[in-house]
Amino acid sequence: WRSVLCTESDLIDQSVLPGARVAKMTGVMPRGKIFFDDETDTFRLYSHSTLYAFRVDERGDLEHLYWGEAIPPQDDLRHMAFTNVQLCFDPGPMNQFDDTFLHELAGMEDEDKILDVYVNARKQNQSNMDLADLAQAVSEATIDGEPIVDEEWARRENAAWRALKMSEKKGEDEEEPLLTEEDLKKYDDAVFGKADPSEPFDASAIAEIHNAQLSNKPTPHRIGHNEFGEGFVPTSATELMVEAVTHSATSKLPTPAPSPLIAMKMHPEEIADMGMAGLPVVGRNTKRLEYSDQGTGDYRRPSFTVAYKDGGTISPLSYKKYSIVPGKLPFKTAQQNEMPQLRGGEDGQTQTLVVEMEDKLTGLCINLIYTVYRDCDALVRRVLVHNPPAVVTPAKEPGSAPITTGGAAVRLDRLMSATMDFHASFSPHLITLTGSWANERHVRVQELKQGRIVSESLRGTSSHQHNPFMAVTTVGEEQMETTGQVWACSLVYSGNFICEAEFSESGRIRINTGINPTMFKWHLAGNESFESPEAVLVYSGNGLEAMTHTFHELYQRFLIPEAWYKTIPPVLINTWESMYFDVSHAKVLDLAKAAAACGVEMIVLDDGWFGGRDDATSSLGDWHENTKKFPEGLPGLVRDVNALGLKFGIWVEPEMVNVNSELYKKNPSWTLNQQGRRFRCEGRFQLVLDFTIQAVREHICGKLEALLSGSNIEYMKWDMNRHLTEVYGNAFAPERQGEVFHRYMLGVYKVLAYVNEKFPHVRIETCSGGGGRFDAGMLYFSPQIWASDNTDVFSRLAIQTGTSLVYPLSCIGAHITEVPNHQTHRLSSLKARFLVALFGTFGLELDVKQLSEWELADLSAYIAKFKELAPIVMYGRFYRLWTPTKATDQQAYSWMSVSRDPRSHIVAVCIVLLSRLEIGRYLPVLRLRGLKEKEMYIVEEIFPNTTARDLSSGKMTHNGPPQYQMGRQYVAMSGACLMRVGLPIRLSYDGDSCAFVVTRKQSALTL
Repeated sequence: WRSVLCTESDLIDQSVLPGARVAKMTGVMPRGKIFFDDETDTFRLYSHSTLYAFRVDERGDLEHLYWGEAIPPQDDLRHMAFTNVQLCFDPGPMNQFDDTFLHELAGMEDEDKILDVYVNARKQNQSNMDLADLAQAVSEATIDGEPIVDEEWARRENAAWRALKMSEKKGEDEEEPLLTEEDLKKYDDAVFGKADPSEPFDASAIAEIHNAQLSNKPTPHRIGHNEFGEGFVPTSATELMVEAVTHSATSKLPTPAPSPLIAMKMHPEEIADMGMAGLPVVGRNTKRLEYSDQGTGDYRRPSFTVAYKDGGTISPLSYKKYSIVPGKLPFKTAQQNEMPQLRGGEDGQTQTLVVEMEDKLTGLCINLIYTVYRDCDALVRRVLVHNPPAVVTPAKEPGSAPITTGGAAVRLDRLMSATMDFHASFSPHLITLTGSWANERHVRVQELKQGRIVSESLRGTSSHQHNPFMAVTTVGEEQMETTGQVWACSLVYSGNFICEAEFSESGRIRINTGINPTMFKWHLAGNESFESPEAVLVYSGNGLEAMTHTFHELYQRFLIPEAWYKTIPPVLINTWESMYFDVSHAKVLDLAKAAAACGVEMIVLDDGWFGGRDDATSSLGDWHENTKKFPEGLPGLVRDVNALGLKFGIWVEPEMVNVNSELYKKNPSWTLNQQGRRFRCEGRFQLVLDFTIQAVREHICGKLEALLSGSNIEYMKWDMNRHLTEVYGNAFAPERQGEVFHRYMLGVYKVLAYVNEKFPHVRIETCSGGGGRFDAGMLYFSPQIWASDNTDVFSRLAIQTGTSLVYPLSCIGAHITEVPNHQTHRLSSLKARFLVALFGTFGLELDVKQLSEWELADLSAYIAKFKELAPIVMYGRFYRLWTPTKATDQQAYSWMSVSRDPRSHIVAVCIVLLSRLEIGRYLPVLRLRGLKEKEMYIVEEIFPNTTARDLSSGKMTHNGPPQYQMGRQYVAMSGACLMRVGLPIRLSYDGDSCAFVVTRKQSALTL
């Protein structure tokens, strides 16, 4: 990749892989391709229009170079290493050492003199002087005017060199070019010289000879296969020669090089052609790393930590090898085969890079796995840790015991799915999603200062309080929607997680995301592996808006179950807020009849239908219908509902059990609790079933199978109404208690996967006290998630805005509910409630039998309009036109979706909702986005306001003539006018709203 951009055919041709050369420059950028540049040891990962690049540096670390808009492959990015400026007290690079070579000097002629040279040279030269430096110093040193090394010493050195090369020659592959006797003679002359064997050796001459040999063989990847020692010593062409020459003078230890590049006799043009020269050699605390260990010089939060049997926690990694494979690799470990993961799509959509790192001393292997997508600017990362099996070496001598290496157990204490190091920038800001129950996922923006910011959950779920998402942006909250660079990560996991941002003293930023290390300890025996959850990394050069577009498209196409892609959920009515626990066959059927008349397509029977359930104190776990409430059973109710033309859905809470239940009385040991303790927490009068126990999972799977197969049920709401406490697995050994939280989550995933496999026609909506488990992990199993138990319009504006940063509108559960609102007791118009629910999955949660005639008419019109607009809203490109992030600025919100289908009659849907405005203040004009400037559009205002102010009295009057924002229902405008000039917005009171539908002029009604 020294030269050029690839051709269009190269984008498909699998030959354009590691080490390939392209001779013709066309200007076409690679997409969805991964390359390894074997001349600069750089990995380049191209997604749709971005590039992620890192290199294997001279010490075997993976040094991050760049993540941003794509640049041509021929650019050498190693110059980014010059941003590494080592500070005082930053440890230097790790160097291999071995004291044995000093002992081997014992008995040698001039032993004391050589040792003195070594000590003095270290004082005068550098603190990390190595054996190559010693050999050079000894060859140059004189004492009393006489050289230390005499002819006999030099000849002994030469003989050792020859023996070494011949032994290597025997073990090499037959295809490998071998050094000839003539080559060895040249080495003799270059190193020792015939006339004066003590003359200093010419490193450039040695390198020239050796490089001539190397130039005759292909080098698909020069680095690899144990070419780095534990001290991360590189063995490039030049350094191999220095090592070989000095090898036998000291010991059998591989010799580190004193610097990444040896000074060579070359012209400036040649140096420029070979790439970057003199790259700084610095310690790990100074570098931007792809994955960081603990205790070897990097004082930032590590990517992983381990504990070995001897108590050691140091486990430095060095590069070993890599592979690039087409498609996306599935999870490999058996205990994690139900982990949520993105799909790879059709052939050519993805490529995957696996970089293998190794602790040379223990053999612990860590694979860094990267997948790029051709059509999305996204990178998916995860990590696989493998503890190698024991290797038994037969005894060398009779009577001696065989030697066993490896296979010792290791404890994994911390494993991040991804580490991202960023260079310093001016005024970086951090974006997270925070909140509480009934107030989830508010956008929070903080300017990064020195220190650490943590967004995490220890509740056993991703939680209401924090969401597994984090982003860094280069601009403040006033500009971040459409401008500035954004680097974001979303963790595909539903349990305890951590997203942390560390702002170091140098101004650099490190982001870590993965399983929360608190209360996590995973034991790996020999030949066992563990895989982290996936982390999705997204870059945008155009603010949060472009980031959102990437996340939405990626999750809809490659995460949410394929069966539900581009489907529109049925308009449902849920019984909860109209009946709560007081459900019965007759009541549910009456509500269904009234709802069907409005255009509702499904009724969902919520809590209160099972066991002896009349309130929250009993019957969770007893998943059979209450025959007093449903004398004909669920089959009879479902039959009657289907006869109305409606589908039927059911509510369950499989992870929970009441103490007052048949299940608990039969199996009290099935709950999370340490047996023998007499105290525990009961949240909402319920306990958590231990899903790490196979018998528990099998019991729940059997109950759900009987429920879903016994009636024509087409929707299941899976709820979870408390978090985990007293987390102890009675079936696990004491040292494995740190695995219980994660194993619990794996158990939940397994049951969800079973339901999906057994009943693929059943649409699952997950829930956890509202939005307490709204994450990418759940989306792998369910196409929609209940966003919040708070359905108040004003609250939902902020909740759904924050949720939309990452998660598609098609998965955001949103309903029209009763007023006064049951959570806030606030009032809002039916129209405002409709518009907020429109930008979600849309449903009803109210007693339609209590609505007035005109409210029923409006509701029917709203439902019909949802069915018309849903494909554009749910699967179009989403724009937050007005997005107040500060609490003091929350005056109005405006959302817009633009169709991705160029054939669609409807181009866009746009709504505006006023949350708070002082009387007499005007709103700005509304500028649309995502349209084509030269195209003509028809803008229609739907459901116009009928409220106006009486100018003589100041009183607001209702039910008057339509009050169109632009004076009439339809207006023709160009895309340029709509996006640059904008629309006037005249709203009058808190909760006031308006909505527009944009169509192409040639497809619109004749005016």
